[in-house]
Amino acid sequence: MRSWCLVLVSAVLLGPAGALQTPLGQFFPEVPPHQASPDAGDALFLTPYIRAGKLEEGRKMARVNGLQTDVSSFAGLLTVNSTHNSNMFFWFFPAKSGAADAPVVLWLQGGPGGSSLFGLFVENGPFSVDAAMRLHPRQYSWHNTHSVLYIDNPVGTGFSFTESDDGYANNEDDVARDLYAALDQFFTLFDSYRANDFYITGESYAGKYVPAISYKIHQENQSAKRKINLKGLAIGDGLCDPVNQLDYGHFLYNVGLVSARVRDELLELQNRTADYIKNGQFDRAFVSFGIAMEMYEQITGLGFVYNYLLQETPVEFSYYPKFLTASTTRSAINVGNLVYHDGSDVYKHLEGDFMRTVRDKIAALLDADYSVLIYNGQMDVIIDYIGTEQMVRELPWKGRDQFVQSKRHVWYVGDEVAGYERHAGALTQVMVRNAGHILPFDQPKWAYDMISRFTSEKRFA
Repeated sequence: MRSWCLVLVSAVLLGPAGALQTPLGQFFPEVPPHQASPDAGDALFLTPYIRAGKLEEGRKMARVNGLQTDVSSFAGLLTVNSTHNSNMFFWFFPAKSGAADAPVVLWLQGGPGGSSLFGLFVENGPFSVDAAMRLHPRQYSWHNTHSVLYIDNPVGTGFSFTESDDGYANNEDDVARDLYAALDQFFTLFDSYRANDFYITGESYAGKYVPAISYKIHQENQSAKRKINLKGLAIGDGLCDPVNQLDYGHFLYNVGLVSARVRDELLELQNRTADYIKNGQFDRAFVSFGIAMEMYEQITGLGFVYNYLLQETPVEFSYYPKFLTASTTRSAINVGNLVYHDGSDVYKHLEGDFMRTVRDKIAALLDADYSVLIYNGQMDVIIDYIGTEQMVRELPWKGRDQFVQSKRHVWYVGDEVAGYERHAGALTQVMVRNAGHILPFDQPKWAYDMISRFTSEKRFA
């Protein structure tokens, strides 16, 4: 590795008390809001209503009122661990059309520690927020034909919280345990939706969460009296298998953003990262990943790793946090004066999990014939298409050979080429044109078409 890069490595590795550090901040471009000063009342904890069998009263209490919209929704907190007083915040939007039979879709954000309210306001929810804190209907909202559930996950993210350090998740099994407890309560409170098809979706670091909770449901359904009707999972620009996915040298060189010399430096760093992972040195692998991102920003001059066509974070990402600080909003969504966490504690507890794989869980779900959609934005850097392609080709499932040999198809939305798709068995892979990491923000129409095809089992070509 070249001398200037060695200086960067030294700066990264030498942190307080000799601890390993990384230049990488949150794995998601979220801007946490400042806390509101006016009194917004008490938060709504729904678990007591569920335990007492007061479901109708609980639903009535959870209804969201007082927002500048006529969209029907419900929000509140579910206690997932009484010992640590761990609670998870949800916001649920029944489908605008045909809610009784529409699929229920869970959306999870990345981070780790990114609130799913980012996805709601910025990507695929019923409305967006402008600079003046006005709500605007989103034309291609996923709730048009799906009932969409947003959960701040894991505990310590957004409005979800715990009162004990032991309440934070340290690995994906912990994440799945708490999320399953929340989902079981949700489908008890909203029991009319339990029989609906259920899909788990998410992006970025949710590439870990989505397989983890899906596999947990698969296991629990073997003996549970109250089953969750899981049909499939969709992972967007997701980190699932770091040893195969973090290929920046080839990708950045192929799109003309780095020279051959820098490509070779990145490949050397990439090989070192893979060795760390294979040897179980996950902390050092994590640092190497951070170095690669720092190199990208320093060499290209681009400060936004989520879409290489953009130099800076879109200003629209900063609008919704201010909306969440308003006491009227907090009162309406039943969080009262709760702190909206920046995710730093979640990030700290999951650092040791960052470079571990969940590919075996994905493979097990495919072998059990759950539908799996893995999609990428063409312009994403941090989880680029080349890395995802390597990951899906290495998934150890029964249809691997058939998938590797499958033909790629052009996917049209109307007269527009939206991207490219291939499938075999239960696995579908899609590359979306002219989109980055925050794919539904970049291409809302195509993202809506994609998720609708997936949940309705309609092929792309």
